[in-house]
Amino acid sequence: MPRRSLKLRALLFLYGNGNILGCALALLGPALLFAGVIDKGWLLITAGLYVAGCLLGRKAPELERRIEDSLSVEQTLERLDHVVAQAQPHLTEDMRKSLDNVRGSVGEVLPRLVGAGSHGDDLFTVRETVLRYLPETLANYVALPPAFRITHAVKDGKTARQLLGEQLGLLDAKLREIVANVASSDAAALVANGQFLEKKFRQPDFLAS
Repeated sequence: MPRRSLKLRALLFLYGNGNILGCALALLGPALLFAGVIDKGWLLITAGLYVAGCLLGRKAPELERRIEDSLSVEQTLERLDHVVAQAQPHLTEDMRKSLDNVRGSVGEVLPRLVGAGSHGDDLFTVRETVLRYLPETLANYVALPPAFRITHAVKDGKTARQLLGEQLGLLDAKLREIVANVASSDAAALVANGQFLEKKFRQPDFLAS
């Protein structure tokens, strides 16, 4: 993983669930002081509430970043379904639709490619999408603090949510093309699609320059 700048690490902490929950709990300290419930030591109590909030909220959700390539087609699709289900609560409606379409395309074309004994760029592209590109991209997105995803521009003036929406839309469109090309046995188009997806998803970290 690329080394992150001090500014970026500070922003991730600021937007993080731990800091937000810590600040919310820390507000109880002054509130209890003004209510007369506590008196001396209120600063220590406030600090303790903040630390407790940080500890409770610091654990970010984790998604599987790579699916083993030794699994059968059925096992691979089951594992993909698990990753998709974990990511769904963190996505917008448009993202969910694109992701559902991607899952449908993969479920349609992957068994056909494997069953046909294809070992060229077409099978490689779909398998890499399932095993590496999609899981790692979703995992990197979900690992970002929710407020950070939607408010902080990370690339080309776009937020992580905007970038993920575009990527899922592109992936949906390209996998639809692959499904059509497999059905028509268009080898040249499959190679072109594979090269496109590899280029777009080579760097799945939203914070990488």
